[in-house]
Amino acid sequence: MSRSVAVVGAGLAGVTTAYELAALGWRVQVFERCASVAEQASFASNALLAPFVPGLADASPPAPPAFRLRRWRAARKPSDAPKQLCTLSQLGLARAAQLRRELGLDDEAADGLLVALADARRVTAAHTRLADWQALGLQLQLIEAGEARLREPGLDSQAPFAAALAIAQGGVGNPRLFAQQLRLQAQRLGAEFRFHTTVRRLQRDATGITLRHEHTPPTEPPTRSAEREAGDTQPQALGAQEQRFDAVVLCNGLDALDLLDKRLRLHAHHEASITAPLRQLEAHPDLGPKAAWADLATGITITRIGQRVRVSGGATIGAPGSKPTPDFEALHRALQHWFPGSVLHQQAQQRSSRRAAAPDGLPLIGSTAQPGVWLNLPLGGHGWGSACGSAQVLAQMITGQPPSTNISGLSPQRLT
Repeated sequence: MSRSVAVVGAGLAGVTTAYELAALGWRVQVFERCASVAEQASFASNALLAPFVPGLADASPPAPPAFRLRRWRAARKPSDAPKQLCTLSQLGLARAAQLRRELGLDDEAADGLLVALADARRVTAAHTRLADWQALGLQLQLIEAGEARLREPGLDSQAPFAAALAIAQGGVGNPRLFAQQLRLQAQRLGAEFRFHTTVRRLQRDATGITLRHEHTPPTEPPTRSAEREAGDTQPQALGAQEQRFDAVVLCNGLDALDLLDKRLRLHAHHEASITAPLRQLEAHPDLGPKAAWADLATGITITRIGQRVRVSGGATIGAPGSKPTPDFEALHRALQHWFPGSVLHQQAQQRSSRRAAAPDGLPLIGSTAQPGVWLNLPLGGHGWGSACGSAQVLAQMITGQPPSTNISGLSPQRLT
């Protein structure tokens, strides 16, 4: 008889994990408190599908003093984890391309990522690390500002920057659309999805894990789109229910803390985004980005998703229950600075997201201190790039197969 696994959370991490486990023959049930897949952090993420480049970011997001101290301590410890994440992200990009090709997935993907280097200092720093990055298998190239404008003709000719880093493996994709299509493929393999369901407790004994869950319908009537998307594969009984599984994978971000050993201390990574329709003008066919543009100085990314443009940034770190006020106007100003007149600003949709954040800035992927309980919590802001790789490697570890790459440095137990 095939073994059973519960996946808690149906964001991009949860759906990819469910698919990989179902593909390996396990009986999978996914529990999600929302009405459909990818309705929280994955709903309006930055859409950046790119490898992790160690040491590329200019600075860490603002954070409370206690978190900054833990971040400083983590930076002083030698670790291969950043290199492991770099390899894992490249595996994730290859796996995403394979799934698109083999399953016929279409998530509005486009190739190309340029990272703006604002001044000579940043250019020198990038040039110094270029050989080390290339040794990790990354396909990066320093290009002059003029070459960058040829690749992204919609850039403002007056916007100053010294050069750009072209990342050949980088690009964009619609993570929510990808998750919706992959969910259908997981269901064809036998995976079951329970929406509007909250997991209350996990209890381990000698024979498995008892998962206590409860149907938690919304207080407001669902919209027509939510009704079409939900499509529960199991009827929903009222009251608390209990089911037994051989393993449980928590992919539900900070909500995983409610089900875990309290020694695992995480913070919240908050980020804002706006998504606006691209302006269509025959006289100016190059409005907006062709693919992805990132500004290291401000931490803002601008991506093209079909006929829309998404701007993400304003990242901050706070306590798990914190609720900062997003600065959406800063995102509008950044878009106007780099790609003026490219979108219909008055039709922009605003969204803020919350992800788990560890002090070393790395994801949590692997087994926890509780036997049979696993984590797949992606890195804030870069989860889309490594999602498919993380799910594949984690599924291999759960089923006892040799993992495609070593991710021991990303284990959640490093923080307990």
